[in-house]
Amino acid sequence: MGDFDYIVVGAGSAGCVLARRLSDDPSNRVLLVEAGGTNQSMLVKMPAGFARIMGRPDYYWSFPVAPQPGRRSERISYGRGLGGSSAANGMWYLRGHPRDFDGWRAMGLPSWGWEAIAKAYRQIEDYGDPRADASRGQGGPLQVTGSTYRSEVFDAIVAACQQVGLPWTDDINAPGAEGVGRTQYTVDRSGQRASAYEAFVAPVRTRPNLAIVTDCEVRRIVIDGGRAVAIECERGGATVRYGARREVVVSAGVCKSPQLLMLSGIGPGAHLSQHGIPVQRDLPAVGENWCDHQKLGISYDLHNHPGINREFIGWRLYRNALRYLLTGTGPMTRVGMPVTMLVSGEGEAGWPDMQLGATPFAMRTVKEMAAHPGSPISGKPGITFAGFHLRPKGRGTVRLGSGDFRDPPRVDPRFWSDEADQRKALEMFHMLRRIARAGALSRYVGAERQPSAGLQSDHEIIDALRDLTDPGLHGTGTCSMGTDPARSVVDDACRVHGVAGLRVVDCSIMPAPVSSGTNGPAMAIGQRASELILSTRQ
Repeated sequence: MGDFDYIVVGAGSAGCVLARRLSDDPSNRVLLVEAGGTNQSMLVKMPAGFARIMGRPDYYWSFPVAPQPGRRSERISYGRGLGGSSAANGMWYLRGHPRDFDGWRAMGLPSWGWEAIAKAYRQIEDYGDPRADASRGQGGPLQVTGSTYRSEVFDAIVAACQQVGLPWTDDINAPGAEGVGRTQYTVDRSGQRASAYEAFVAPVRTRPNLAIVTDCEVRRIVIDGGRAVAIECERGGATVRYGARREVVVSAGVCKSPQLLMLSGIGPGAHLSQHGIPVQRDLPAVGENWCDHQKLGISYDLHNHPGINREFIGWRLYRNALRYLLTGTGPMTRVGMPVTMLVSGEGEAGWPDMQLGATPFAMRTVKEMAAHPGSPISGKPGITFAGFHLRPKGRGTVRLGSGDFRDPPRVDPRFWSDEADQRKALEMFHMLRRIARAGALSRYVGAERQPSAGLQSDHEIIDALRDLTDPGLHGTGTCSMGTDPARSVVDDACRVHGVAGLRVVDCSIMPAPVSSGTNGPAMAIGQRASELILSTRQ
């Protein structure tokens, strides 16, 4: 295939935006390399198909987690294939808040303040709700749509939120929004999942200056004279090499990006030497600063309403699937929480630290699944409240499992290593219970299924949450931006310290977490980074 001007490693949320923007200039020859497949399955395109692909190795990477005190054995999964996690996530779309990005600028990263990120969102978004905040984009490649679910239970959830002090907001993605509003999804107006690949790359995939290679795993970045000049890959059992005339951009995600750097000799020198990897650039921060939002949920019996569980069981499931195939409408066009709540528990107005949601739907409990394996969807009406802690204090690491690229990296999230995160989990749990037990929901909310209404003391609740709290799959930080090569991996323009022609562009560069999910911010990072790359083109 010859050499390329730019090689983008990883066709996830950031990588797809980069491939689109870099190839907008026909004089740039761009290669997008993806280790996974094409993700053209109907289970990917149909939003409710998400439940059927969860955990399947065709669609997810699975990374082992170091044993955590008091917790079960676990693994962390991120999406693979064209679109990456945007092709395998719950499609819950949030953008982060101005103080997140202005905080990065205050760290000495002037390219990443809210003004620049807001511009990036305007360029990528197509959100056409007439009640949208003025900061929202219209006409961009990424269609974002709001929840259309309506029922008396939805109204009761909103009323319950208002009873505990959360005001209604017409656009939950307005800058600094707090309160309760309709969830927004990366689902297009035809009812199809708007993955980063479908939104940004699929419309331009026939460009003569854009090549897309799937089922091709990168072994290492070739460094020659301190410069990235090529990538070495395995495809179909053979070794292939692609040259880069200008730059290699790593967009492989919070686990795979640091792994690839380390396999290429860029990372903590002593760790690389342990695995027999020649050190090209000793950067101790590669794989450090891992951060993830902790997630927890509470479910209850649902009274006086059938809920939506039944729509995904038995004959209704087949009816709804047929309706979707024929019309692109109905319950199969949405998953997850139709109601989003953003809460500033730390008293920081306009900077929520909790992302909460609610839905008249419930999965089977852990005990039920252990006793009778099978479908995870409960056969009884239920209602679930869930939340993410958005600004955790604890930090973990990603390390090589071995010097073999086929061996997954090891993640040590150091769960609750900072006591403040334990206290926040407890606070979030009590907040979810308050909403569930508000008067507006008294007609609908019954007994607590999971964890248990019998848990009352903080000590009992913390013991339960230690095992029931899950990774949020919003990992950040493992190739952090910064000005000091001893404490960061890339500079303000995403360039790897001390290695020419090499950048990292994905959520791993975030020096601090965003107060939202990471899919939207990853795409905004890809947009902003494309501007920085093209502005420094030689």
